[in-house]
Amino acid sequence: MDLEQVKQLLEKGDVTELARLLAQAYPEGLVGERDALVTLFMKAGLSHAEAVRWAGKLEQEGHAHHLPGARPRWIFTSRPVSLAELARMVKGEWDAFVGASDEAVEEALEFFERHLGIDRDTAKEIYRGLEAAGYVSVAYQEGPEYARDRVLFEFPEVFLKQV
Repeated sequence: MDLEQVKQLLEKGDVTELARLLAQAYPEGLVGERDALVTLFMKAGLSHAEAVRWAGKLEQEGHAHHLPGARPRWIFTSRPVSLAELARMVKGEWDAFVGASDEAVEEALEFFERHLGIDRDTAKEIYRGLEAAGYVSVAYQEGPEYARDRVLFEFPEVFLKQV
């Protein structure tokens, strides 16, 4: 991670470019608890107060998302996204998506794109982060009307309490 570039983007106040840089540098997320992002910004030369402010700004604008649980991490999206909205949609609608397709991951990406109004790259950023945090897995399932790979979402209780 180029900390000097992070510092320059912070000084410019360019939230979108900063989020894009973080998403590229950490495709599976920045591993750690909530303070990991603040620590990264402090390594780039910010004071603690400024680092906290910037971490909050990225999170508030929908570019940074902390995923707590067994494999905690921050994931970054180059476009603003509400993971709380995604979690609600998945809980409410995802079970209905059972078709003949064996392209389970593609189906999930299309679901993200369609329901969140995002592009394919942002959908992939979300999927990679959720998978790395242990919130997503692919499993073969059989039922009366289907036998196929399915993307399974499991949002831990600790995540659902914060959304």
